[in-house]
Amino acid sequence: MSSGLRLDDERFPDAMGWRAKFGVLTPAPNTIVESEFHEMAPRGVINVVNRYYVPNQKVRSDDDWRLIMAHTRQNVANAVDALVQAQMDHLIMGMSSESFMGGVEGSMALRKELKDRAGCDVTVGAEAAERAFEAVGAKRIALLTPYYPVIDQNAVRYFTERGYDVVATEGLKCKSIIHVGSQRADTLIPAVTKLAAAKPDAIVQLGTNLRFARIADEAERWLGLPVFSVGTAIYWTALRKMGINDQFPGFGSLFERH
Repeated sequence: MSSGLRLDDERFPDAMGWRAKFGVLTPAPNTIVESEFHEMAPRGVINVVNRYYVPNQKVRSDDDWRLIMAHTRQNVANAVDALVQAQMDHLIMGMSSESFMGGVEGSMALRKELKDRAGCDVTVGAEAAERAFEAVGAKRIALLTPYYPVIDQNAVRYFTERGYDVVATEGLKCKSIIHVGSQRADTLIPAVTKLAAAKPDAIVQLGTNLRFARIADEAERWLGLPVFSVGTAIYWTALRKMGINDQFPGFGSLFERH
């Protein structure tokens, strides 16, 4: 017996997102990336957000982060399927850690898997951070993360395989994803200042649940070098892929000058 399901594939211009409709994936405990992306959205661009199940796992070891990654791999496909029904123009992976797992090979496989499932182009954190470095000609880089070493090591592996010299890494070893979202300037400013002492060409903060976009904007002026939030890099990359080249202040040099 027929279920009566008849999907309508006809596309219509969205009343609010007539320039771009971004589908955004984020893990359930992430409380920051959605709000930051809304702050960055130019007029005519909207974010359609869907959460996939990841527990707010207590993190005390590398194995705890591995469990979070396992939940991501298990649950992200269903979240993409739901976003497809919104007829998104572009898919954003609003979780950067998964995009580094397995180095370049793992990152490329993730992008292909998401693109094939979504039926549209995709932006992930590893790719976006690299595009940010390319924009400023950076080769010596430093990483600020909320992670334990297992994720940091995969990020270092990715960038090293792509030809970058990772001169310093500062992992905050946050106790859970919710704990990541509680980090404030009094923790983040000393961490990014410490990284600057290694004399990198640029610094990137990884972990989309760190509220760092506005701090990065200020830090570029204090430190005199490019400082990128991965969330900013992701959103900037997605906009530029869509041919949207708006420039505006508040989120650092990427949006102001590139």
